[in-house]
Amino acid sequence: MSHDSSMLVIHFFLVYLCHFSWCLYDRTNLIAGVKIAANDDILVSASNAFSNFAVAIHPFRNAALNRSTHCNIRYGTNDQFVHSVAVIGNEKNSSTLDIVKFVFTAEKMSTMTPYVCIISISKSTCKSTLECNDVYTHGFPQEYFLIGVDRSEKYAYGFTSSFVFKLNIQTNEIVLNRMANDTWPSLHFIPRALDIADSWAVIVGYGYENSIEKDYNDLGCLIDLSELTKLSCLLLNAETTYIVPSDVVTFNELYEMSVSIRNQTILVGIHRFESVVVLEKNNTSLSIVNTHTVHFSHSSSFGRGVAWIDNRTFAVLTRTTTLQTCGSQSMIFIYDGALVTSTSALHTFPNNQQILGSRLSNPHFVRMTITPKGNMVVLTDHADILMIPTAPIGYTSVWIDTSALIYRFRYVPMPCIGGTYKNHSGIGPCRICPPRTQNPGISVKQESICVPCSNSFCPLGASADIDSSIVPSYNQAVDYPETDDTTDIEDILLQNVFYIGSEFRCMIISPLLWTLIVGILCSIIGLAMCLLKRDRYHGWRSYRNCAKLIFKHTDIIGEGELWVGGLATFAIVVLVAFSYWFSAAFIQRYPIERISESVLFACNPSLMNAKFSSSLQLLALPKSIDSQAIFNLLNQQKFQLTLELVNTGFMCRNIKAQENFVDSNFIHLSIECTRPASNATTSVSFQLPTHSSNVQINMSGPHWIGGFRLCIRGDGVVDGSSTLRSLDFCQFFSALNQTIGRKTLVSITFTKNINITRGLNPEDSTLYTGLWIPTFGSVKLTDDAYYAEFGNYLRYTSSLTIIQIVLDERPFFVKNVQEPIVRRAELIFHALLFTSLCIELFAFVFLLTKLLLMPFLRLIQNRWRQCYYRQKRSSTVDMSSSTSTQVTQTSRVVDSFEGSTAF
Repeated sequence: MSHDSSMLVIHFFLVYLCHFSWCLYDRTNLIAGVKIAANDDILVSASNAFSNFAVAIHPFRNAALNRSTHCNIRYGTNDQFVHSVAVIGNEKNSSTLDIVKFVFTAEKMSTMTPYVCIISISKSTCKSTLECNDVYTHGFPQEYFLIGVDRSEKYAYGFTSSFVFKLNIQTNEIVLNRMANDTWPSLHFIPRALDIADSWAVIVGYGYENSIEKDYNDLGCLIDLSELTKLSCLLLNAETTYIVPSDVVTFNELYEMSVSIRNQTILVGIHRFESVVVLEKNNTSLSIVNTHTVHFSHSSSFGRGVAWIDNRTFAVLTRTTTLQTCGSQSMIFIYDGALVTSTSALHTFPNNQQILGSRLSNPHFVRMTITPKGNMVVLTDHADILMIPTAPIGYTSVWIDTSALIYRFRYVPMPCIGGTYKNHSGIGPCRICPPRTQNPGISVKQESICVPCSNSFCPLGASADIDSSIVPSYNQAVDYPETDDTTDIEDILLQNVFYIGSEFRCMIISPLLWTLIVGILCSIIGLAMCLLKRDRYHGWRSYRNCAKLIFKHTDIIGEGELWVGGLATFAIVVLVAFSYWFSAAFIQRYPIERISESVLFACNPSLMNAKFSSSLQLLALPKSIDSQAIFNLLNQQKFQLTLELVNTGFMCRNIKAQENFVDSNFIHLSIECTRPASNATTSVSFQLPTHSSNVQINMSGPHWIGGFRLCIRGDGVVDGSSTLRSLDFCQFFSALNQTIGRKTLVSITFTKNINITRGLNPEDSTLYTGLWIPTFGSVKLTDDAYYAEFGNYLRYTSSLTIIQIVLDERPFFVKNVQEPIVRRAELIFHALLFTSLCIELFAFVFLLTKLLLMPFLRLIQNRWRQCYYRQKRSSTVDMSSSTSTQVTQTSRVVDSFEGSTAF
């Protein structure tokens, strides 16, 4: 083989080995190792894919005071794979505060040589210097190469499964470098996560003592940082299943762990068991205080990451599987350490106030860290960085520019929205105002508290003090009148003419009362006529005879023969006149639609010349030509839907409407939206496509709805004898002391209501009136039971509120028929019959007087005469004379009355 050929083979072999070694390093993997670190001075993230460090100096400082500085520091070589980073912050013991530092662990991919580096950065110029030290030369890649810095920021510590080291940051000198077996003798320990205090650290990972069985367990080890020796190790979980060694030795996200130290308390996250273990440091040992195992129906990795926020609260990173209401595959749950369950989270990130912008497409959070001052940094699987600063009282940190095409996103403290408050500083959202309190969200001083309400409608999350009377419910549905028991005109006449009510009004208009009054006057006149017959009134006899002649001419009872009958005729005339007045007024009280005043001629104020009937009929039945027109008008009526959102923060820009079809298809609807500045009410209007529609109003944003009023209106039309009434009804929905649920379904079923009014006269046409009558189904208004069952934090997770309205029509219609009790010709005939009845009644009275009363009076007269003559014999002459005179006078009066009533 020639020399050139040999060199070619050697070159090919070297290239092959180089590419083989580089294939062991996954540049895009952000989960393995620690690719992001931060404190309150500096934030650093490493990207092997772009060979770059992204640095933010003072990342959480208020931009108005001192805008944060962003630097990009290139690796300087492609033969570098960064495993982990740790930040130092301002250089200690330096004459200037212009320098910040961070350390990182890396490997030369070509030679698989691990090393550690310190980078110093100028805050003002972003210029950097690099100082590196090789720490091991064994020649194989490190799966886990962790680094951390103590709280005094003097030393950096590195841990792998092969070696450990201690680096003096100020002198850039490795002061201690030893094999892993010297730190974890006989454990074969594989570190997965670490956190460092001042003089001690806690490393969590997997280890075993029996090298033959290799029975790995979850371990937490307490390390003395002075000599990097193990003080003690603790079994974190009683493992009952065999762990496959290859899943532990090589990277496997399921076996990832996390750890966080706060004072003497340590959190360890083991998401393989969906657990967070709380440890306590006791001198040289660790003890388990509590183990929180939480199972979510929507989560598969509770405990993927843990971090203390303060002495009581901590954050747990969890990957979700189905709960993606906040646009993320991961969520960070914030807990009070006293209670950690699936429902006890204080809040989550993201939430409906702290959303993820459209730049991020359903990301997965791979790392999170919380600084000593409570600021939070999150790294996504696409190397995007979220910086969430602690917000003061009355504020929450929100993402402003949600569509910016960058990779580093800083949340900005903004005042609490209406209906919420925040009375403490922190990274969480504003809390919803309790019932009977409100916060308009227009004053920073008010955003830390919710003030009491004075008006009636002030539910949970109220942003205004609203009187519920301004949004009343109303509809046009009324009970169709029921027909009275009496529908015969003769019975109606008799009941109203021969009736005297107890009320003054009824007495004044009673025909019988006035007839009695006239009858009494006529009786007085008749008595006077009888007295004028006596001899002593002989001079008045001519007048009596003249009156007698007149009364005989008015006599309709005795056919002109009885003057007493003439007097009775006046009473008959009064009675009949009242009955004619009643009849003439009664016939005008039809139909009911034209009746606007109460009855003046009868005691019953609701008396009307109408009888009613109602029935249900199928729409599929054939219809007459005359009635088909009203059905056509009903079918052609356009519906206008108006939705008034009461006591809400949703603005017009947050609202859209759509019509839903089958298979999740929909089209957008054009809406008109208004929002007055004073009463926290937003009104949305649009035309419904059809009478059987499925429409949906989508409201996006972190707001709630106290209640809503749904109105549907339609214009009326008159077409000949058919009248389509204007549709106008509103229904107000609210839940006592609760907000409207995130998804509310309102079902409305319409029924055609047809009123048929027959003509008063035979030649009159039949009138048809149509109106849609709505019926509301049962509506579930609140999610309170859901929050009580699965956690109140869910109230803050959804950024979308939906009100879905489903309209349908019943297959039948209501047929109401109105027709007159009596028509004009029939009424005239009955009036004449009633007149004859009145005359016959009075004639019957005269007949009874002649046949019964007069014989009885004669009998009394005879008896009295007999008694008189007996007394005459035993009395004195004077008394006898006087009595004789009285008997004579009485006899004359009786004879006169008897003669006047003779037929």
